[in-house]
Amino acid sequence: MRRHPGRRTIGVISLVAAGAVAAAALVASRAGAPDLAAYVPLPGLLALVAAVLAGVGAGLTLARPRRDDREALRVLSWWWVLTGVVLIVVSMWSATAVLLFLADTAPDASKRVEMRLDAVKTGLTVGAGAVGLVALLLGVRRQWLGERTQAYQEYDAGERRVTELYTKATDQLGHDKAAVRLAGLHALERVAQDNPEHRQTIVDVICAYLRMPPVPAEPGEGESAGQEESIDPQELQVRATAQGILRNHLRWSRSEPVRPVTFWPDIDLDLTGARLVKLGFVDCRMRRARFGGARFEGFARFDRATFEDVAVFGGAVFTGRAAWGEANYKAGFEGAVFRGDVMFRETVFALRADFREATFERAGLFNRAVFKDRALFRGATFAGDALFGDAAFENEAVFRQVTFGGGASFTGAVFATAPAFWEATVGEAPGVRRSWSTGWREAGRDDGSGVVRLVRDDGSGTAPPGRDDGAARLVPKDSPADEPDGTRTGDGGSGADQAQADDQDAGHARSAGS
Repeated sequence: MRRHPGRRTIGVISLVAAGAVAAAALVASRAGAPDLAAYVPLPGLLALVAAVLAGVGAGLTLARPRRDDREALRVLSWWWVLTGVVLIVVSMWSATAVLLFLADTAPDASKRVEMRLDAVKTGLTVGAGAVGLVALLLGVRRQWLGERTQAYQEYDAGERRVTELYTKATDQLGHDKAAVRLAGLHALERVAQDNPEHRQTIVDVICAYLRMPPVPAEPGEGESAGQEESIDPQELQVRATAQGILRNHLRWSRSEPVRPVTFWPDIDLDLTGARLVKLGFVDCRMRRARFGGARFEGFARFDRATFEDVAVFGGAVFTGRAAWGEANYKAGFEGAVFRGDVMFRETVFALRADFREATFERAGLFNRAVFKDRALFRGATFAGDALFGDAAFENEAVFRQVTFGGGASFTGAVFATAPAFWEATVGEAPGVRRSWSTGWREAGRDDGSGVVRLVRDDGSGTAPPGRDDGAARLVPKDSPADEPDGTRTGDGGSGADQAQADDQDAGHARSAGS
């Protein structure tokens, strides 16, 4: 609570001034001071000023200070009461004084008496009119307060209804029957769609459900001994629905100029340690995303996704394996945009890691990441630091046509085959240290182009002849998020053509090592 030390001081000064003016009025009355004008006696005027000063002083002295931590209730201020009283007195006095002055100009004495009586009546009428005006203002204020109270009541009723729906839906998520849990998820989705201010809270609830350990399958329905415990089929449907709700309301394709009605902006995701099966976030946009320690089973598709802030995948595992069998799955980040720092530190990619045409506007941290299958970064752009220190590439690593705009470090990185940095370019960054994989270095600027390229130690900067690996160019095109890799790709080509292009990239990597 903040106090106003000057208010009480001003109030005391006003009270002292009121006493002094009242004393002056008393002295003027006893001394027979002349009127300032007709029917405007000096003692009466001084008495009115003293009354106003006394009202101001009492109000400033006795008023309670406001609380700044909440909006103060707009009660009727004493200023308005004082103003209304002064308006009534002044209007009545002024009208009576003017009319009495005019009555004195009448030549006939009887006429003057009659006009004086009329002047008094008219003055009282004016005073009554002023009272009516004040009453009208009070009525308007009372109506405004009533409408505000009704609005608050309607808002409170709406909030209570939302709270009841939210509470009921969250209770359903804890039910032992999958159908009830599904109903709870759809109820939460409806509440979030109709109440934008509650969307982040409901997304947090859905993420919390996905972070919880899933209901295991009955004995005999899962995998063989020694394999990870499988998920109950009904629970799998519930979790797929939860993932689908997030996907449907975070999706806004770059080919759509207008934001979809179902899109939820400025949403943070926290799926730390979650077990996610066949996650499809193609064309999704999110603010902060935390997938640290998560386990991705089946495909994990973030193609053309946009991460507006920090994205954390540290310690996550992309298994590429699901209980229903084998498929050509991948961790897809093709064409993704990372506007904040992105962390893949100690992430394990057991399946193909596809970062083609991805854009890293800030730091991309892949320290101690493990790539068990092919790592494809063709055409990616690192505007910030690209750190792959101590990373392990157990298969081909393709960095063709990559642009490195900041620092870059491959210190301690282990490659099963020689990495392919063909046609990769390096931007000017004074004072930034870069360390490349063994066998590669930055070319000089003697060609006059001003572009720094990565070349092999023997001076070659282009891919060996005889192969063409320049196939896949990213074309923004919608694709079903639930399709595994091989049925569709983000570059508009067929799965077979894309696989052939990847094999050509990998062939150059093998050629570099031979």
